[in-house]
Amino acid sequence: MSSEFLGEDAYDFLKGLASYERLAGTVGEEEARRYIVSVMEKAGYKTLLEEFTVKTFRILRNEFHVLEPWNEEIDCRGVGFSGSTPEEGVVAPLRYVETGDPLLLPRTKGEILLLSEPPPTVEKLFELSKYEPSGIVLSEGTPFRKPSQVDRLFEVSRRFRVPTVFISFEDAFRLVTNNASKSRLVLTQQEFDADTCNIVVEKKGVKYPEEIIVVGAHYDTVYGVKGGVDNAGGVALLMELAKSMSSLDLKRTVRFVFFTGEELGLRGSFNYVEKHEDEVEKVMMMVNLDVNGGAIGGCNAVVTGPQEVKTYLEAMSKELGVNLSVSQDVYSSDSIPFSNRGVPSVSFYRRSGAGVHIHTPEDDSRFTAPIGFKMVGIIVREFLLRMANAESFPFKREIPEDVKKKVQEYLKNRGFEMPSVNV
Repeated sequence: MSSEFLGEDAYDFLKGLASYERLAGTVGEEEARRYIVSVMEKAGYKTLLEEFTVKTFRILRNEFHVLEPWNEEIDCRGVGFSGSTPEEGVVAPLRYVETGDPLLLPRTKGEILLLSEPPPTVEKLFELSKYEPSGIVLSEGTPFRKPSQVDRLFEVSRRFRVPTVFISFEDAFRLVTNNASKSRLVLTQQEFDADTCNIVVEKKGVKYPEEIIVVGAHYDTVYGVKGGVDNAGGVALLMELAKSMSSLDLKRTVRFVFFTGEELGLRGSFNYVEKHEDEVEKVMMMVNLDVNGGAIGGCNAVVTGPQEVKTYLEAMSKELGVNLSVSQDVYSSDSIPFSNRGVPSVSFYRRSGAGVHIHTPEDDSRFTAPIGFKMVGIIVREFLLRMANAESFPFKREIPEDVKKKVQEYLKNRGFEMPSVNV
């Protein structure tokens, strides 16, 4: 049954999605929603749109200039929800502080700080606030990658609001090695509420309909990015899986959810678990599809759940002849809100050179192909069918204590103000 998955439909669906930006609340996101709905309805599903309001933003202007000891404008991209400078910008000394090392931090306030990488936790970010920086410049971590076009979690921006931009690794290298000492930063942006919605379709179980398997992927992107791999690839895979299973009788209910607002802080998936709080206990497993479609690569799975799921996937992959690298950990995506409610999950993704460009304008469909879906599609489809049709659900509905702690650390370190629910 698993060999029926070819990846051809998924590749066509990806091309239908990866031609425009899909930041939550934009026209492109709405266009993607119409496309997904049309495909799902053509496959025989009834679609449900679950509306909610999301806080979003629009970058109006971002500029970064070196002023001393030479004059040059450096290509940069503003970080959403990091705040705005005055229209004329801010002029201040530029100081390289590595990863926020205390030895390198300034003695005077109001400088523009150049960091070699984004602060790993919100606590580190808040530590910088006592230096009252006029701005923050973040270097990409590797050469040959365009500056990221991302946002800061809105909850974090209420406590730490410093205009922030990304620049390339090469530009950061030139600034540091040539002792750039003074700069001007301009960043203006609008913040506003926008209406958006998750898309829900399901295949009702014929024997155990009250037991639900949620399969999800986010159809939004970061701002100004087409998101071929992240995550038109995951959405396209979800669409082909749903289409291929539309005519099957399944013992359990399989619910396909196209989330939005993932790039704004998992907004769609958090909204989903809140809206469906009365039936969370019926969700036996969440399967998440993120960063897929890369033609040259391999298949990975991250289990946020029992060790037995990891063991099962490793054995099943050998049976099917697909090399699947499986770990037991936390995956930063729409599985997190489910994990926070005690629902075990598996996140499937492709490790591929195509992924090097995620969150930049170069994340498009150039390095995707049907083969980028075939192997992971075989694994995911077979896994879903076995879970959906088993007489007894094959796994405990639990998350080990050490993994629960990792989930809570993830939420804390990123500034989510969400209560945990122990199930």
